[in-house]
Amino acid sequence: MNVYILRSLEALLDLNPQLTVEVFTLAFSPEQAGRVDFHPRASLVSLFLPQAQGAKKEDLPALVSDFARALLASAHRPPQLIHAHYWLSGQVAVEAYPLAPLVLTLHTSAAVKNLRLGPGESPEPQARFLAEQALVAQSDLLVVNTAFEAEQMVSLYGAEPELLRVIPPGVDRSVFRPLEGVEPVNRDRAGALHLVFAGRLQPLKGPKVLIEALGLLPSSLRVSLDIIGSSAQAYDQHLRLRAQQLGIARRVRFLPPLAPGDLAQAFRQADLVACPSSSETFGLVALEASASGAPVLATKVDGLQEAVLDGVTGLLLADRRAATWASALKALAADPQLRARLGRAGAQRAASLTWQATALNLLEQYRLLTVDGPDEGLEDSF
Repeated sequence: MNVYILRSLEALLDLNPQLTVEVFTLAFSPEQAGRVDFHPRASLVSLFLPQAQGAKKEDLPALVSDFARALLASAHRPPQLIHAHYWLSGQVAVEAYPLAPLVLTLHTSAAVKNLRLGPGESPEPQARFLAEQALVAQSDLLVVNTAFEAEQMVSLYGAEPELLRVIPPGVDRSVFRPLEGVEPVNRDRAGALHLVFAGRLQPLKGPKVLIEALGLLPSSLRVSLDIIGSSAQAYDQHLRLRAQQLGIARRVRFLPPLAPGDLAQAFRQADLVACPSSSETFGLVALEASASGAPVLATKVDGLQEAVLDGVTGLLLADRRAATWASALKALAADPQLRARLGRAGAQRAASLTWQATALNLLEQYRLLTVDGPDEGLEDSF
């Protein structure tokens, strides 16, 4: 979500010289609070609430009204349009500016996450589902990443089809692209595989699936795994312990979240990038990996079915059982030619999916919702 907001915003500002933007987010400490002008026409405003200090995810809904009041006190002027990303932001928007046109992008939803629950995953509370349902009904426009997500919004939330717009995210090709002279670790080597996972370390994203799968592989296969990301509630310690229990700790490396350029380099050197999520509205990591020239192995769910073209840019697996993933990893380790073909096709396809295209579509929808028309200035709060 953070990548989506930043990259789409950069492209929007480039496309429309009249666009001014304020982005509001919650600061969890006084040191994080403040206004940063990261562009001549865009500011990031981090609002600190004393009651947010030490707050957990489940505490955040109770802060909506306080955040809305802080936003009203900090905004330079009322917005002509609000694009809310995530359900809590949507609730703030409705409370702070009930008359402003509202564009909503959920990014993840309670109903879809609960449909795909796996072992160790806690269901999203009913209160979140009801809040999302109300926001879908209140929004002037619901922007989704894929046609599959649009169908879910209609079937699970009762969204009006005419208020839905499918606008796929893009990929920053200045960062995520193949580089001459940088190749996968085992480019032409059969029986060896360097696997990369990148994302938040939580059960939904499935890093444990990969550890369990590695534990099932024969010792004759030389398979290594880089797990890139951070976790809440010490989930990474659980993963480390499980790797030790399976006797594969020396083959699993844990890395902190990487800057985009470093992440792209990790993808270029990967023989395979894995996305074993139980649900994804799109799966931007999969697209960024493809753009970098890496083949992708992903779960056949939700938006990953559009981020990865099965058999063309990667392979989609029907479930998240460790045995299923181990079998696929074994087959891909034995076939470097297949890996190379999938990687080349992924890079070619990603060339057409840009943030500029995403921004053009967003800007057209914004203009249709603002009363001033397409030739006037547009104030957009995120």
